[in-house]
Amino acid sequence: MAVSLGPVSDPGAEMTLLEINQELQSQLEQSKQDFRDLKQKFLVSESTAYILANRAAEIQ
Repeated sequence: MAVSLGPVSDPGAEMTLLEINQELQSQLEQSKQDFRDLKQKFLVSESTAYILANRAAEIQ
């Protein structure tokens, strides 16, 4: 995402920078939450695979 910032001394540009920062912070928090959710799903899947592999080994 390319953003033209212009001069930082411009009050309008400063507000734009604040808005961009807030949006990026929001996106970062959402990405962190998405990562935590995916990590939890992965750990559940990994545990399930481990249990199934052990049961399969017991049967054979």
